[in-house]
Amino acid sequence: MRKFNIRDRVKKLTGEKEQGLSYSALWYGLLTAGFLWMVLVGLGAVLVLALTEGTVYSMADLLKLVTWSIYFLGGFIAAYKAGFSGWQHGLWLGLFLGLFSVIFLLEIVPTIIAWQQVIFQWVAAAILGTSGGIVGQRLLQSRKNRRGYTFKEARKEKLFKLDRN
Repeated sequence: MRKFNIRDRVKKLTGEKEQGLSYSALWYGLLTAGFLWMVLVGLGAVLVLALTEGTVYSMADLLKLVTWSIYFLGGFIAAYKAGFSGWQHGLWLGLFLGLFSVIFLLEIVPTIIAWQQVIFQWVAAAILGTSGGIVGQRLLQSRKNRRGYTFKEARKEKLFKLDRN
């Protein structure tokens, strides 16, 4: 009878570059995207209120612009940090961020939001996160091809030693 070992299974899924997801990269992307969202919304609100002479009735367009750019940037950061499977990291990060934003929308204005808007928000998050992941992976790959090594390899071998060789 063969023994079932969960630790080896999890190591196999997360350790190999060809399969699985880097959960630390997803977590890093989520935290960075959340922090960037708060900073950009706060900075945008302060700028709009400081530079506008009249009354501001709605800032929905600012929120939509910042939120959609954060979906893209979150997927980009997660794929760049992971170094492999860019579209998968971007897709998962987009789905998580989309879920958080849908929950946030439903908590803020539960009666006004239609289900079509909720589904549209989630699909847009998945598409933008995936495209950000693809761009992040391509950028990392082009830098690796230009330098000949990845940033993870550079951290292990000390960057200045690799540049001298």
